[in-house]
Amino acid sequence: MKEIHITISQLQKKDCLKLLLQLEYAVRHYEPRPTITISEPVLWLSSKNRLHRLHYSSCHFIETDNRHLIFHCEHEIFRKTGKISDILKQLPETIFFRCNNSYIVNLNYISDIMPEGNRYNIRLKSGEVIPLSRSRYQECRKRLELPG
Repeated sequence: MKEIHITISQLQKKDCLKLLLQLEYAVRHYEPRPTITISEPVLWLSSKNRLHRLHYSSCHFIETDNRHLIFHCEHEIFRKTGKISDILKQLPETIFFRCNNSYIVNLNYISDIMPEGNRYNIRLKSGEVIPLSRSRYQECRKRLELPG
């Protein structure tokens, strides 16, 4: 059997290298956590093998794609199987509005409503544009508390 002799300086170099590699990994994979108020209202959503906490204040809009709901939030976009009518029942009416058959929008993120021919579009503060159904235009104005 062969003896292994390690000096203190070799051990320190090995430990330093290991520490540097750990530090490099931590820096490369660092993701800042969003600041969240504890009392902020949330909705727990389950999808496949995950529970997801939807913070109302960070969700810009929700769209449907076949049998999936796509949640467009401040720091992420995630999908969940479901119907738009079912998720609408779980969301607070004071914050969310169904602007057409395929979209639910967070009223706090609406920048303006733009007429386009014989229809309307909602522009969000992020710059994204979502179609607004003509039949829901007046209700949208009312919910936003816009004058006459």
